[in-house]
Amino acid sequence: MRTGAGIVVLLVAWTAPLPGQLNEGRYYLRTLPAVRIHGIDGEQSSLHQLLEESPVLLTLVSARCTGLCSPYMHSLVEAIGIPRGFRVVVLSFDPRDRVEELRSFARRVGAEALQGWWWGIPKREDLPALLEALGYRLRFSPERGEFDHTLALAVLDQRGNILRRIEGWQAVRYLRSAVREAQGEFVLSYPLPGYDVALRCFEVDKDSGTVRLSWGMGLLVVPPALSLLLGGVLHGLCARARKRRAT
Repeated sequence: MRTGAGIVVLLVAWTAPLPGQLNEGRYYLRTLPAVRIHGIDGEQSSLHQLLEESPVLLTLVSARCTGLCSPYMHSLVEAIGIPRGFRVVVLSFDPRDRVEELRSFARRVGAEALQGWWWGIPKREDLPALLEALGYRLRFSPERGEFDHTLALAVLDQRGNILRRIEGWQAVRYLRSAVREAQGEFVLSYPLPGYDVALRCFEVDKDSGTVRLSWGMGLLVVPPALSLLLGGVLHGLCARARKRRAT
């Protein structure tokens, strides 16, 4: 009994995420709060209103960021282009940003007038709940006068639930499957970089969706197969022994 419990504990420890690894599954089906937004085109809207029209790929930036925001958004704009069957919503997480600053940022990354893209600034009082729901981590650096922050892309269904949250530059790498999921297509999961599960049975290509067997499947198939083979051999030997005794 103790041996069995020890094996279970060992397997759980082996497959559990290590400290510091991403655990994006905890955001799955988390519902985003109602957020009022001032669009860069002057339109007053809300996140839920935008979701009524189509699924959404949501990300947050700062117009004042001199670090990752610009190259990150350049990569997303280049990878997505004009979205089909969904909308891309880009909101500012920086409470200091103004509409004209965010509009200028959108122009710099080539998405100000891009069809299917919607840029806006959340109401200041709605921003903390949005950041909390999305798991955005912010830390203001007085020396640089800007925020150290998370990069993340969230795939939202039309009820405002998070279907997938992809953190960091993985958002660009896994964008194709995220887009397919936003369009309502079922997408098999795949391990994140540095987050591989040792005993997985399948591997899924993030772009093509091709499924192939992993070595973990061998741990399930090989022992029963060997048992059947050994049983067959023993049965044959016993049958021969009985036949010899009978003669």
